[in-house]
Amino acid sequence: MLHHSIMLKTKTAMPAARSNSVHRSRLLQKMDAGLQCRLTTLYAPAGYGKTTLLSQWAHQYGGTTVWLSLDEMDNDLIRFWRYIVFTLSGSTFTELSERMEPAMKATSHTSIFTFIDSLLNELAATSQPLAIILDDYHVISDETIHSSLAYFLEYVPSHVHLYIASRNTLPFSTVKWNVRHEVCHIEAGQFLFSHQETDSFYRQVHDLPLTEMQIEQLVKSTEGWVAGLQLAAISLVNTENHDQFFAGFTGSHRNISEYLFHEVIMRLPEVERSFLLKTSVLARMDAHVCHALTGLTHCQQMLTHLHRQNIFLIPLDDYGTWYRYHHLFADFLRSQLEQTAPGEARELHRLASGSYAERGMMDEAIDHAMAAADYTLAVSLLEQHIPVLLQRGEFSSFLRTLDSIPDHATYFSPLFRLIYVFLSVACGYTDRAELALAQLEQSVASLEDSTEHQQFLSGLFFVRANLVFATGDFESWIASSSQLSGELPESPLFYHFNYNTTEPFIRRTRFGLKGMLSDQTEAVGKQFSGILEAHGWKDSLINLYVVQALAEGLYEENRLEESLDHLQRVRFVALQKQIPGLLVPYALTYAKHKLVEGNFAAARKIISEARETVASWGASYWFNPLQAFLAHIAIQEGDINLAKTELSKLPPSILNQPSIQRELEVLTYVRLLLAQQQEQEALRMLAILKPSSIREELLISQVDIAILQALAYQQCGNKKEALAFLHEALLIGGNNCYVRSFLDEGTAMSHLLHDYQLRLRKRSQQPGPSVSAAYVNQLLSLFPKKMEKRKAPLIEPLTGKEMIILSMLAKGASNKMIADELGNTLGTVKVYLHRIYGKLGVTNRTQALLKAQEISLLENSPVD
Repeated sequence: MLHHSIMLKTKTAMPAARSNSVHRSRLLQKMDAGLQCRLTTLYAPAGYGKTTLLSQWAHQYGGTTVWLSLDEMDNDLIRFWRYIVFTLSGSTFTELSERMEPAMKATSHTSIFTFIDSLLNELAATSQPLAIILDDYHVISDETIHSSLAYFLEYVPSHVHLYIASRNTLPFSTVKWNVRHEVCHIEAGQFLFSHQETDSFYRQVHDLPLTEMQIEQLVKSTEGWVAGLQLAAISLVNTENHDQFFAGFTGSHRNISEYLFHEVIMRLPEVERSFLLKTSVLARMDAHVCHALTGLTHCQQMLTHLHRQNIFLIPLDDYGTWYRYHHLFADFLRSQLEQTAPGEARELHRLASGSYAERGMMDEAIDHAMAAADYTLAVSLLEQHIPVLLQRGEFSSFLRTLDSIPDHATYFSPLFRLIYVFLSVACGYTDRAELALAQLEQSVASLEDSTEHQQFLSGLFFVRANLVFATGDFESWIASSSQLSGELPESPLFYHFNYNTTEPFIRRTRFGLKGMLSDQTEAVGKQFSGILEAHGWKDSLINLYVVQALAEGLYEENRLEESLDHLQRVRFVALQKQIPGLLVPYALTYAKHKLVEGNFAAARKIISEARETVASWGASYWFNPLQAFLAHIAIQEGDINLAKTELSKLPPSILNQPSIQRELEVLTYVRLLLAQQQEQEALRMLAILKPSSIREELLISQVDIAILQALAYQQCGNKKEALAFLHEALLIGGNNCYVRSFLDEGTAMSHLLHDYQLRLRKRSQQPGPSVSAAYVNQLLSLFPKKMEKRKAPLIEPLTGKEMIILSMLAKGASNKMIADELGNTLGTVKVYLHRIYGKLGVTNRTQALLKAQEISLLENSPVD
């Protein structure tokens, strides 16, 4: 589940609109114009009214609007997009957080762009206009966030519009959208109040009927800067002699802000002034935390009073519970606090940390402990919060916090230093991780042997194992691990760390090297697992995921008995520990074995039992890939109606918006389309998936997609394109020992490979990378021999669709029955029969069946 904290809700609550605010028609019209664009930017320094304008427009806009106020702590790629999803979930996209959580977890082995693709698909599922408002974007400095937001903007549906407020121009290019008139800019000069707006501001908002001359002086001095006008209004309300105020009101808005702030503060009662200064360290506040900092018992009344006085206090919810100061005002208050009470801010941050911690608001408690430079307290809070922080996957935020703590050796326990190394590995800082690990090992070398020391060695073993997968330096890990003697205890934090929360096959993850196979990777995997097991980590999840990846790789290489041996090592622990990320890959791979045997009933039983098991665990995410595989089995059997029934149980969005994260489901649907002669729609869906598979460097996906593209073009009768896509698949397959990806496609693939073989013989040299003839010959030799008997009699092979119709003829189906089953017209079926008769050299169905038996077309012919 997403981290739905109280504080997060204050970030996504739209600021309340004031009923007596100045209606800025010219700016609101520009905001409306933004609905014709993908992006509207509001650029201006602090105090220009960006947030007020956004709020005023959002409250009058008739469509759906979502709001996110950003701060410095949002410089984490995962956190940023989690918050975007949470914001959307509060609108018409109910349960979006739950639907998107698997895609978010998948970012451990896929790029953020795959997650964004899934989010874009969700947004595309509705045509209702949507405005997404991001306030204070200038606090975001993370380059990965900038590039991901630019990607989102490039592909955002036309009914979705982004409004971004910032003190600076956006740190990514908007030129191409400017050229296409898809960006609307509102810049600082446009925010300045006119003479008429200034007059309305004082009359409507502050009930101050000033003279024309006084209005003119205010506009001239502030240059229409709304924060200056607001400060002047507060001073005027608390000043009996307006003439005296105007006599001292000179200069420009660039040097009067501090003067005006000072005027406001000094005219307040001491208790209010003290309250403002002490609470200025808070990014957001409620009565509880204000009480901890000030000792006052009436903090709720104080917050309400200050808000009514227009003292730059902004409500963050509809209940008057949470507030924040205007950024410009907060900066002034903090500088005043440091001048009047040097060093007190640290103690105030410490008090705030305690207030948040006792309410379980650990993120805020940690932030304030860090601001207090109380690193002992910060580490203590972090240690309590480790499981949650790791589960959320916000590794870069966690790492950035740890980097802010000086002298790790002083403040961190050995185990905590291990966590630092693990986070460095997860964030891709492998050089830093190796250095920190070497220093850590040196510092603990002299520790006495104890339970704590053994726990540390166990964690060290785990972290080094993760580092080796990141660097590929298996040899050094194997060498260092061989120096350990005996078993290591289960590390409570690391032993059960779950790596797979989304993928139906481990080969698609980094433990499966994203489909890369070779003798070397297999040897390393087996040695890696052997070392884990030798030190008592046989049932650890890291070991079992490696074993499952090996089982899938051995299946791909057609080493079926070895694959089964590895599979049986996974099942018990997957069930015992209720790990769907292990059970589902196990079940799918085992079911594939049964399909090779032609035992459809056993395959269906394996998948059905797995589906019931994960349902009993409440792991609903895994229902869909298992359901899709039931449809895959039905297609293999030739039962198209059953396949359609099974796929109809999937959420429509999975098939309507193809995503690489749901590849198993989408490719099953593609197979159904091909079985129903809908080649163009199948090719369209494959074309959508393919770029993502290349971007994510998923070799297994690239092969599967290219194979289906080849079969689709073969079925269309376009041999040239079919062979071109087969060449793509063979290039990757030949370099990675792929076998079953081709064999499992049955007769149609056998025919296509035979044609490819003939082409190889005719061409002594191929343009571009070449495929080994020996590899193609090896694949052909592994198909059941009865498939090869048709080579001489048939000049042109039957397509997959023609094979389906031939098999239905053998079952006694009439033309009408075939048409109903396949969803075709009688005329289309007759055209197909005419083609089949022509290829077989016969003139009727009886002769066709006799000929098919003669050349063994109807025996062991999988449906494609």
